[in-house]
Amino acid sequence: MSTFGYKSVKDQLVAVLQGVSSLKAIYGKEEKKLTQFPAACVSAKEHSEEYHSMNANKRQLQHIIRIYFRTDEANDPDYEDVLETVADEVIAALVHNITLNNSCDYSIPISGQWTYGEKETPTRVFEIIELSTGHVIR
Repeated sequence: MSTFGYKSVKDQLVAVLQGVSSLKAIYGKEEKKLTQFPAACVSAKEHSEEYHSMNANKRQLQHIIRIYFRTDEANDPDYEDVLETVADEVIAALVHNITLNNSCDYSIPISGQWTYGEKETPTRVFEIIELSTGHVIR
């Protein structure tokens, strides 16, 4: 496992998402202005740490993956179906690559939530919380 931390895990989440062909844009931050849809933004959320052994701690990092699809009249009227399909593809890609290209011991999407938002246009948003676990030598 490479150095386990927020940046290394985020970079591998972005790499995994780049393999999802239905995503038109992927960002390693919460992008202010999205120009292509569906788009995904990845950002850090929080972490926890506990003693695991005399030599190592168990660290868990959470990242937020937000998938956006515009809902205004300039977009596909079946945006719900399109976004649900993209969400299924993203979840499958994350579940399939449990070590996120060896950036952690294991990782899993622990929850998902549907909301509405604004990114210079009305959007439908699917937010995934990804939990990554690594054992860090002290």
